[in-house]
Amino acid sequence: MEVVVSLYGPIARACGGKHLATTRVSLPDNALVKDLLEHLGLSPDEVGLVFINSVLHDLPGLHLSLEDELHHGDRIGLFAAFYVWPYHYRGGAVMSKRLKEYTMTHEYLRHQPRTEST
Repeated sequence: MEVVVSLYGPIARACGGKHLATTRVSLPDNALVKDLLEHLGLSPDEVGLVFINSVLHDLPGLHLSLEDELHHGDRIGLFAAFYVWPYHYRGGAVMSKRLKEYTMTHEYLRHQPRTEST
């Protein structure tokens, strides 16, 4: 299968970039995010934000996306652990089910101000 990967920040070096790189990557069917990182020569600790098809799957230090399965044609965005939050997601991002459950139970991230009901 083939996926398109964009890398932002210092991790772009994995694909020949300085601050940004986009490339197509061939992986075996049923490959996981951790397989992609290994293919690119990146440690999970180097990667902060992981987007798959514009859905946020991971945040710095959580490593929740490592077991997420990739599919042919997926578009993956990998942001360095210490890179700026993408401006177009500052108002909130659609999150994977696993990440949403984690943030609800661990209060790791809030997209909206706390209210009496939250």
